[in-house]
Amino acid sequence: MTESFISSKLQELKLCSSIYKVKSLSGGCISNAMCYSTDTGDFFVKTNTSKKASQWFLAESLALEKIYQAVPGFVPKPISHSSSSSSSSISQTNDKPAYIITEYIPMENKSSQKIQQELGERLAQLHLNTQSSSRTEFGFEVTSYCGTTELNNAWCSDWSQFFKRQRLEPLLSQVHDQNPDLDKLGQVICNRIDHWLGKDALPKVKPSLLHGDLWNGNWSVRCNTGADGPVIFDPASYYGHHEAEFGIMNMFGGFTNDCFDAYDDIMYSNIEGREERLVLYELYHHLNHFAMFGGSYGNSCVQLMEKL
Repeated sequence: MTESFISSKLQELKLCSSIYKVKSLSGGCISNAMCYSTDTGDFFVKTNTSKKASQWFLAESLALEKIYQAVPGFVPKPISHSSSSSSSSISQTNDKPAYIITEYIPMENKSSQKIQQELGERLAQLHLNTQSSSRTEFGFEVTSYCGTTELNNAWCSDWSQFFKRQRLEPLLSQVHDQNPDLDKLGQVICNRIDHWLGKDALPKVKPSLLHGDLWNGNWSVRCNTGADGPVIFDPASYYGHHEAEFGIMNMFGGFTNDCFDAYDDIMYSNIEGREERLVLYELYHHLNHFAMFGGSYGNSCVQLMEKL
């Protein structure tokens, strides 16, 4: 059983001696999430039996570690994850799934002007604190995943070409022949990508570490810990243009002007052309959802393309 396997892992890692209770947690649609209550405290554990699950959790653990270093407490602190080498060619089993272990943070779904402002401030700190004069390329150390979509994170010094070749084009290829208007407009947009993201439009893009999948379901608020504050989780991280973070934030809503205004007070953004760039960044996530789920996301892609 999965619970026995994870319990033995917690003990093997010397994180605890005894497990008192295992509670299933809601919210995830891809992996199983549990809280393990032990003699040393609670741990959050996510498991999955997919062949690529250890690769997912490797990327997630690395992203959480980097975000935690940049803005301590903004994400759950990662503790351990299964080795990707064990799943590169062999599927996990129900008895021995891939896993990631992090600190457990009790959370509640609540929002207020103060919380939205703090969310914007912390997000700006993440983007600002991870910019570096020595980092000039876009990408990430490992392959990451947005949902189940594998992201090409090979390092690239040109943001416009990175977003075109490593974000838009793979998805457009994946959904090819499913919507003629989308195919036609997608090609036009790729041919004109420098108009929005080229060096004349964005002359000084500095790579920032992005959460990458910050929709309303991937953040919450600490509770019962004596330290209220927003927490983000389930990242699909890479180093990119900081405005790209807003694509999925705008797609599903749940973020108020208090959040965005607080962000802008800290993080400089080139206002010229920003509105169209945000449409382009939102388009990427609609394409990703069309690739994963189909349905009306194809029409929403076309509607966004027609705005550009």
